Parts: sequence; structure tokens; C-alpha cells
Amino acid sequence: MVSGTPLPLLPVPPVYTTWRDQAIATYHAGSGRSVLLVHSINAAASVFEMREPFQRLSAHFAVHAIDLLGYGNSARPPWRYRAAMYVDLIEALLEQIGQPTALIASSLGAAYAVIAATRRPHLVDRLVLICPTGIGQLDRPPGIAAYTTYQILRSPFGRLIYRLLTTRPSIRLFLASQAYADPASITDGRLEMFYQTCRRPGAYYAPICFLSGLLNCDVSTAFASLSQPTLLVWGSDARTSPLSLASHFVRVRVATKVAVIDRASLLVQDEQPEAFIEKVMPFLSH
Repeated sequence: MVSGTPLPLLPVPPVYTTWRDQAIATYHAGSGRSVLLVHSINAAASVFEMREPFQRLSAHFAVHAIDLLGYGNSARPPWRYRAAMYVDLIEALLEQIGQPTALIASSLGAAYAVIAATRRPHLVDRLVLICPTGIGQLDRPPGIAAYTTYQILRSPFGRLIYRLLTTRPSIRLFLASQAYADPASITDGRLEMFYQTCRRPGAYYAPICFLSGLLNCDVSTAFASLSQPTLLVWGSDARTSPLSLASHFVRVRVATKVAVIDRASLLVQDEQPEAFIEKVMPFLSH
């Protein structure tokens, strides 16, 4: 169930599909070979962070994008979210697309994309992973501490913490310290959209699972077994997931390509969209 008018996260309205009795917002534009965009996981996450590649790539490809359950314009049920659920959701959308697709995914969303690609290799022909996690970061399976933290955050005290973390000043601080290398990239319009995604009904259920560690995902084994060409795109100034983490992925799978984009942090595709497309287009077109 989705309440309220959809947020204008992309230049096209969402098309809803049903998954596990929940409304999932998907977006489509362009024609040709298929590309699927998967956003990151955090309190302010949504397909909004993928709007630049969505617009630019749709001139050359059939571009699909998704608001993962609990985010953006998708339903936000009061569930205990887990990594396996998001992997299943990505697989379901790949099956709906029904043809070999290039996956472009960010951060923890990239970890889920890797697992989905190993399970549906005939539906994924290549991967672009933006500052991915899952090897060396956010890869520890949730244990007792994670579930204890989740119970605390699920309480009224946790709701208060969430509201404090999602005020406009707090979001601006998060974006400046983690998402963008240049504070000037945080325009009023960008800030407002990130803020609005945090304040939809049920907005805190998925993020508290992330904060608790319930959404961690170890992809070391899956990444080593990938058969598809894989490109890592990293912002040179990424701090939360620093460039040094790329070596963990290359060590696991030597054939992995790495592209570094200067003057960019975690949301490299949004902060330096021209440079991002310049790196990605030849890889997708090959």
C-alpha cells in the first residue's frame, strides 16, 4: 500500500508492480538493450540518486530503475528487512524485464546486485558497481548485537533518533560528510528531495534495519564466482567507502576493472555525471 502523491524522483512517473503483496515503484525510459539502476541503502536513499544516469542512459538504452521496498515511492511496510529480501526483489525485477540486462548499482545496493547476478546469470550480462560494499565493509552477518540494536531502534526512543537524523540540517551534514565531495553540490532542491524521502509514512522501518546491521551482505564468494564483465566506479574522495576498498574486490576477482572519478564521493554518478557516463558508456556498449 502506498499513500500520498508520488514524489517526483525521476522525470517519469512510477509504474507500480506488486511483489509480496507490496507496491514497488519502477521507472522506465528509452529503448534498446536493458539497463537496471539500483540505488544505495541509507535513511535518505531512493531512485532520486540515480536520476542523472537514468536521463543520460535512456537516450541509448532501455533504462529501468526501482525504488527498493521501504524507500522512495515504494511501499514501506513495518517489516524487519533483511539483505536476502532485497536480493529476491532485484531478481524478480530482472525476471520481469526478461532479457540480459546491465546492472548499475550503488553501495550496499551493489552487494545485492552481485548476489542477484550469480543467481540469474542469464539475465545479467554485465555489472557497474558504484563504491560497492560487501567485501571489507558491511559484510559481517548480523548477530545478537544487531538484533538488540534493532529492538532499541524499533522503540519510541528509536523513532526519536530517526527524526533527529532526518532533519534538514542532519541530512545536509550527512550529504556533505559522506555523499558529496563538494558542499556546493548540495543544492536546496537536492536537499529537499532527500528530506522528503525520509518523511514519508513508514520511512523509518527499512533504515533502522540498515543502522542495526541487519542489511549487511557478504559478497566475497559470490563476487569471486561472477562470470559477467564487472566495472567498479569509485569517487576519489569517497570517505565512508574509501577508494582503498577497491583493492579488496580486485584481490577476490582479478579481472575486475576499476574507474576512478576525481572530485566525487559516494554519489559519484550524481556529483560528476558527465565523467560517470564517459566511463560507463564504452563498458555498456561493448
